[in-house]
Amino acid sequence: MKKIVTVGGGTGSYTVLSGLKTLPDVSLTAIVSMADNGGSTGVLRDELGVLPPGDVRQCLVAMSKHSEIVRELIDYRFTEGKLAGHSFGNILLAALEKVTGSFVEGVEIASEILKVRGKVIPVTREKAELSALLQSGDIVDGVVNVDAADFMHLGLKKIFYKKDVKLNKSARVSIQKADYIIIGPGNFYCSVIPNLIVDGFKNIVAKSKAKIIFPVNLTNKHEHTKNWEAGDYVRNLESYLGRKVDLILINTEKPSKEQIERYKLEEGSGVIVKDDLIKDPRVVRESLISHSFFTYSEADAKQNIRSFIRHDSEKLAKCINKIINK
Repeated sequence: MKKIVTVGGGTGSYTVLSGLKTLPDVSLTAIVSMADNGGSTGVLRDELGVLPPGDVRQCLVAMSKHSEIVRELIDYRFTEGKLAGHSFGNILLAALEKVTGSFVEGVEIASEILKVRGKVIPVTREKAELSALLQSGDIVDGVVNVDAADFMHLGLKKIFYKKDVKLNKSARVSIQKADYIIIGPGNFYCSVIPNLIVDGFKNIVAKSKAKIIFPVNLTNKHEHTKNWEAGDYVRNLESYLGRKVDLILINTEKPSKEQIERYKLEEGSGVIVKDDLIKDPRVVRESLISHSFFTYSEADAKQNIRSFIRHDSEKLAKCINKIINK
């Protein structure tokens, strides 16, 4: 039984986990960022004082062995009344935290309800307020503001937490026992890096014997990573991680013309991530892109910043399966 730990949040983790849960002889653990403060998650966090449920909800749905209708129920987003914009799953997780007095315990109960294959673990039990230090010395606070900041023009020194945010003990144990750790893909500075900078994460990964797999993003984010190539992602990830990654997954297939036109992407504009790691022996090249078109509920306050061109869950799972069974 291979022990696989994923690290990330949002649609990136959802995509990876949706495929991995179909693999035989695999023990899955999803470590999830707790930094989000936007959309339904942000409202519940501010009004109820709960930890952010959104990214955890997506991982629970991805790993659920329950019926399709139950998964749709958890992801259902209200469009009317005072609940407009909120997903049922976010409300359920907030309620479970209030009932149990612990977000982590609430997630465990939700996992039982949803028949989750594996474990979903918040990277920290503490409130995590993400910040970005700019070249000017100015500081941008909160994921929503960090996500909107134009690092391409303002310059970024580092992503950090103002207060110490300690690694969840359960996450620590999972990393210690892991055979493989998959970091990303996803919003680089708002979903991936927030996990790596939690106090204790870097140290435990440094001691881990697990092989680290890094699926490189398919597209760049204009304000954060425009014109980045695969090597830029690897170098920046390793600078926060404190060690080299063992395997780098790079997609070999371009988006279709329809995808490019629909999402107003143009080759050479700095949006599509190019492969510049031609001689790096760690690189595994496969067709990993999905040609499905993703739509979001009009009630989703974050639909304008969610990813449209994504990895294909099944292709990604097959690629990882080949690696772990080599």
